[in-house]
Amino acid sequence: MNKFLMLGCMVVVTALSAYGATMCSGTSASVTLDLATGTRTAAASEPIRYSTAWADGSDAGATVVVAVNGETLSSASGSGFVDWTPPWNGIYTLTHKVMSGGEQIGETLTATFLVEGMRPEVPIFSPTNGTVFDGSLSISISCPTEGATIHFTTNGTEPTAESPLYKRFKIYGKTTVKAVAVLDGMLSDIVTAEYALGRCVDPVFSLADGSAFEHSNREVSIDWNNDGVLRYTLDGSEPTAESPAYAGPFTISETATVKARVFSDRFFDSNVVTANLTRVWVNVATPVIEAPASFTGSKAKVVISCATEGALVRYTLNGNDPNSHSSKYTEPFYVTEGCTVKAHAVMPDYLNSAVATQEIVKVWTIGDTMGKPDHGFATDGSGGAGWTRVVDATAPGGEAMRSGAITHEQSSVLSTTVMGPGTLSFSWRASCEQDDEYEWDHAELAVDGTVRLRLNGVTGWTAASTEIAGDGEHTVEWRYVKDNEESEGEDAAWVADYSWASAWTATQTTAVPVPYAWLRKYDPDVVDEYESYEESAKESAANARYTREEAYVAGLDPTDPAAEFRAAIAVEGGVPRVTWEPDLNTNGVKRVYTVLGKEDLTDGADWGPTNSLHRFFKVKVEMP
Repeated sequence: MNKFLMLGCMVVVTALSAYGATMCSGTSASVTLDLATGTRTAAASEPIRYSTAWADGSDAGATVVVAVNGETLSSASGSGFVDWTPPWNGIYTLTHKVMSGGEQIGETLTATFLVEGMRPEVPIFSPTNGTVFDGSLSISISCPTEGATIHFTTNGTEPTAESPLYKRFKIYGKTTVKAVAVLDGMLSDIVTAEYALGRCVDPVFSLADGSAFEHSNREVSIDWNNDGVLRYTLDGSEPTAESPAYAGPFTISETATVKARVFSDRFFDSNVVTANLTRVWVNVATPVIEAPASFTGSKAKVVISCATEGALVRYTLNGNDPNSHSSKYTEPFYVTEGCTVKAHAVMPDYLNSAVATQEIVKVWTIGDTMGKPDHGFATDGSGGAGWTRVVDATAPGGEAMRSGAITHEQSSVLSTTVMGPGTLSFSWRASCEQDDEYEWDHAELAVDGTVRLRLNGVTGWTAASTEIAGDGEHTVEWRYVKDNEESEGEDAAWVADYSWASAWTATQTTAVPVPYAWLRKYDPDVVDEYESYEESAKESAANARYTREEAYVAGLDPTDPAAEFRAAIAVEGGVPRVTWEPDLNTNGVKRVYTVLGKEDLTDGADWGPTNSLHRFFKVKVEMP
């Protein structure tokens, strides 16, 4: 006998082949456990046939033992049927093993069948599951299957046939009762009933389900009646008794699904309450660029603001979009040429703003060519032939103003005004008739209508200057004038490199000098405003009397007497007045400066000669 090559099999086949399977055992390495193992369900009308077979030779001393629920059906090769009748009442465990010489060969194979219609029905609770009671509650459990016994537990464990046998009992607190019916070894499904002294109130979120929030660290709070323990999750999972206990408001910074539930050892747990909270990112407000679309003169002021408080603004002047390396905006600045200003704003916890854009165009003026962009010039000529801008590599600065194309007995005029006294300097050249004696074609400079300088012939660039005496406004004109016949050269004159040096000096100062250097360091823009104001006031001095308001600043703690701010403040009749240059008078009428400040500047009790209580105020100027 070669028992190690012997293979024994039991084929288990239902009448309808629904539960067909093969049971094999042996010690050969090729032996496998087929579909017969585990638990199967069978109908009472479907008998199971079993049979045995051999392979790789036979051994007369080997026997196959087939048993059902421990009762041997056959001890030799053969076949038969399993009867679905008592004493087993629906639970059939078939085993198969091979024996030789009193020893088992291989493993024992097992298959269990549950025969439908033979298990007892499930127990029924009274009162039903979920009943709320006060004080105590009597529990009844019954089973519709005659002869079945009921076994139960009250500690949450699964009942078995060995669990306590049911008899009517009472509970006095939150209890989970589980029961199973048993009949002739067959167990019903387990049923559960829970009872409690009440139900926990559902928690309430401070942010309703579906709410959106814009910034990180958004606070979330949960309200409940403090019965039991409130537990929550942030990842959308269901809260359990092991989830974090709520200890107070918490914060979230990203989209989250918050779930909460109240757990209690006295009451039924609350329902699970959910709040889906969505993080919505918002942009920093787009900066606002305040600057002129075009400007004349030497510079244009640029002011950038952002409605989002605390945002950092960055800007560029070359038309490129700003980035983290671009200039930070900290205060107003000036541009001296045409440019494209772009700005955006950033701030932690926000998306970057959109990019704001402002085109600024520098508009050429005569003052640019004359080297004084902020100075006022005008031009006119016979037939509209005024002076024009030309490129001239020989001229100071590479460009100049050229007289217009005029004919005989015509003139072309370039003019400006200055506030005297002072020195006027410039460069000029001519290309016309040579005239040493007669009023032929020539260039001339006139001050207040009186010719001061003349130039004719074909010349190179010549520096010229003239002293202008007397206070007040003076009219300066460069003229190219033609006589009644003939022309030579290019028949034109050129002017460039203009300069005006005022000889005006202050005659009065404040009782405590205000250092100009300190004022410029404190706020350069204020100094610029003062200078612009003074220029405007001087240029308009000859006009009829009018009132003008401009910003003016007096500094706190001025200490440098070497750099006096040209102003004096005095209180006259309880009204502060300021003077910052010698009196201008036209027919005996003086310029008057009246201080108009914030708060109580006109209250003599709070007013000091140098405005020591306030740094900023306005000056109303009454011009002669």
